[in-house]
Amino acid sequence: MPTIDADAHVIETPLTWSYMTEEEQGFRPMIFVRDPNDGAPYGSNTRNEYWVVEDRLISKTNVGQDVPEDSREMSSIQARLDHMDEIGIDTQVLFPTFFLRPITKAPDIDFALNRSYNRWLADIWANSSGRLPWVLMPPLLSLANPDKVRDELQFCKDNGACGIFMRGLECELNLSDRFFFPLYEIAQELDLAICLHAGNNSVAVHDSMNGDALMTFKFPVMASFNALLEHEVPARFPGLRWGFIETSAQWVPYVLGEVEIRLNRKGRPMPADPLGDNNFFITTQKTDDLPWLLSEIGDDNLIIGTDYGHKDTATEVVALKRMQEDGSLPAASTKKILETNPARLYAI
Repeated sequence: MPTIDADAHVIETPLTWSYMTEEEQGFRPMIFVRDPNDGAPYGSNTRNEYWVVEDRLISKTNVGQDVPEDSREMSSIQARLDHMDEIGIDTQVLFPTFFLRPITKAPDIDFALNRSYNRWLADIWANSSGRLPWVLMPPLLSLANPDKVRDELQFCKDNGACGIFMRGLECELNLSDRFFFPLYEIAQELDLAICLHAGNNSVAVHDSMNGDALMTFKFPVMASFNALLEHEVPARFPGLRWGFIETSAQWVPYVLGEVEIRLNRKGRPMPADPLGDNNFFITTQKTDDLPWLLSEIGDDNLIIGTDYGHKDTATEVVALKRMQEDGSLPAASTKKILETNPARLYAI
């Protein structure tokens, strides 16, 4: 069975920003390294290193030490492919790490960073025999110029991108806001999925949560899931597919119940198949009660990822291999989660 890891990561390095133009060199992120003798704890997954963009420090924590460094940083694409073979993965869909948090409010810096990242991933894909499709960074702060955004997304589509990265909050807005409609139109036109990954691009929310990861990164994705359905945004873009990535899936029945109440209060019916009718796909993980979940929402819209390259509550490098081998689900459901459903979401 071909297997698709629906959520794997790259760890950015200075090479990521080497695609900036000469005029953009002043925007390149710098690395700040703490003095190990400053008296504070210093370890493999503490806040030892930071990216610096403008005056903002972006922590380089959450790096998975259980995978090879040259693989997670893509200094050796062959090492990544060899490790995928070892853990039973045919295809990995690559997501960023640097961009999980707010970066900048300056449109020119935003465009330069995203453009360079996208070209780094394009080169990775070109040398992966098609096994490393990727989710692109959209220049959201340039949406006033949709042709510029379309040209960037077209380049990405032509060079291995299969989706568009978005966080649960973007530009201080919920993803149901009409500000994003031009992006959704372009995504539908180019057949690129919208991928809401655990993350946050609201400086106000991010900085007020004081490191509470659940509130900062996970809950915004669930809130956007609710808002998109409640405001019937997917109905405006019937050809668009939506992924909800790295927030587990056991919350979905509860939020669907909330959506139904809110729609009914507006005199609107709940779709008979809210996930299928709206092309919604959700990543499950090892902490979910999958037999119960399948009884609640079925198996047509679930996918799974390893969170490769990270070290957090969603990480399970052997997730796909475990699901293949443990026999806890019907074979037909396993095939859908590991192959059919992610292939539909990402048009692979």
